[in-house]
Amino acid sequence: MFGKKMALSLLAVGVTALIVSAASFALFTAQTANNDNTFSAGTVTLGSVAGCTNTYNNIAPGDNGSFTCDVEYTGSLSAWIGYTAMLSGSLATCDGANSLQVSNLANTKTVVGPAATNGQHRAVTFNWMLPLAAGNSCQGDSAVVTVNFYAVQSANNTTGAGPTSWN
Repeated sequence: MFGKKMALSLLAVGVTALIVSAASFALFTAQTANNDNTFSAGTVTLGSVAGCTNTYNNIAPGDNGSFTCDVEYTGSLSAWIGYTAMLSGSLATCDGANSLQVSNLANTKTVVGPAATNGQHRAVTFNWMLPLAAGNSCQGDSAVVTVNFYAVQSANNTTGAGPTSWN
């Protein structure tokens, strides 16, 4: 019995010591928060196109000229600038190879120079010519060159000298 009483006494002393030590054991603590972690997405934007609205009236076989379309990049992210340019209208097909000819036409997006940053310009020059051999079938005909510019981020979208994707 003495062993049982001793064990119970030791147990009681241990429990009391545990309660007293837990009650007397306190720590000072502090916590703070930082709510200044802000994220904002960049932009990919183009300004207006300059020099690309031209009218050439009364051209005759043997006439030629050029025009330059210039676009300013206004986004905050670095971006690839590309363009498409298509020729349409009867003057483009009036006499086969002797119809209006325009250089730098592009049916698919074509990169213009290295990636641009805000404020930089990219330009494409188009040379045109109505061959001297153009026949009477071209009289009174007209044609239009439609130029569209595109921009896509260059960060995480680069393969050599152009974008991996225009999407």
